[in-house]
Amino acid sequence: MIKISNGSLSELLKAAATGPFMQAEIYSLTGLGNVRVTCNWAYSALNIDPSNGAEFLWQFNKVDDNNISLSPVSSCIDKTIYASVRDDNGYYLKVQAPFSADWITEVRRDEIIALKMHDLNVAELKGFNGAFFFLDNGMSSYQNHSGYCIRSIGRTFDQNMQWYLKIKRSLQDGIDFSYSDHSLGTVKNQLDNCGIQLDDATLNTLVTQLNSH
Repeated sequence: MIKISNGSLSELLKAAATGPFMQAEIYSLTGLGNVRVTCNWAYSALNIDPSNGAEFLWQFNKVDDNNISLSPVSSCIDKTIYASVRDDNGYYLKVQAPFSADWITEVRRDEIIALKMHDLNVAELKGFNGAFFFLDNGMSSYQNHSGYCIRSIGRTFDQNMQWYLKIKRSLQDGIDFSYSDHSLGTVKNQLDNCGIQLDDATLNTLVTQLNSH
């Protein structure tokens, strides 16, 4: 039995075998909310809808010690689907191929995501092109939905490219993982360790979101 008592997701990734190893929510440090897939909207794009604070879980699948793939736990279809960096559509992240609308059900180049932890829960995510996952500055509106979309285009690890991973469960037998709390003090300490400064309103909003479910 491997015991990880400090809540380190970096240690969990390294200890895990290849395949699914945790389920977690992904929150933006902008305070806008958590990342979700909106099925059949803009080729089922990854986005943040500030008006929707419901839980949205992602399954993290280990490729190797530095790379993962991401699958929504609640799939849009009856198969596992994967977040894909689309160089055929502005490097936006989607779970459908643009133009054909085929569902992404395999992990190839476009679905491999580099994951680096900066503290227990603060993460950077990069696509195959080596760019940070970047939260658009403005909302995209299409049909009956609006959301802030995500692209693999960032070059500087700033607030629009910083993410907080709230793990809900560790998936692999043989790993005894202890979860960190998401209190104001704990979150602020992690951000301080990373040299990240959020204004009080954004920090308080983030902590409220992390503890809402």
